Amino acid sequence: MNARLTQQDWLDHGLKVLANKGPVALKADTLAKLMKVSRGSFYWHFRDISEFHAGLLARWRKLATDEIIIAVDQEHTASRRLRRLMRTAMTSDEKLERGIRSWAAQNAKAASTIASVDKVRVKYICELLKSEGLSDKQAVARATFIYWAYIGRVMVANNSKRLQDDDIDSIADLLQS
Repeated sequence: MNARLTQQDWLDHGLKVLANKGPVALKADTLAKLMKVSRGSFYWHFRDISEFHAGLLARWRKLATDEIIIAVDQEHTASRRLRRLMRTAMTSDEKLERGIRSWAAQNAKAASTIASVDKVRVKYICELLKSEGLSDKQAVARATFIYWAYIGRVMVANNSKRLQDDDIDSIADLLQS
């Protein structure tokens, strides 16, 4: 690489490596070799691998949760927001989410981050459902169910048939009525 790498370049590269090679590849030497640069570039941006891992988890949370919520909130109604969220969740590439969850099985900080993200995501879905008139109890149950469906799709979707947008929309409509 000719251009000077930034911290974000390393984090984005780390997320790609995690998605494609799994958590075992999240080592400075492995990452540097895959980028065809020296480890010195890595250590210019990160004090150690733990700092890199923390940055990686924060970057994943931003991309996979915070930015999606911001995009979904652009829709004008809760009904349209739920449809957009479910379309995004049920049609996105599952490799990174699967890689993060695999990492969490071996790493306490990753597990803690995932637990926090799961709560944010379920709470967001719950708020969408409540804004459509569902009771707290109904919203919590349905939000949990929607999230379980998403996690199930992530974990088993290797060659599964993808749902069409109109199928996802009809499921979203059913769950918010």
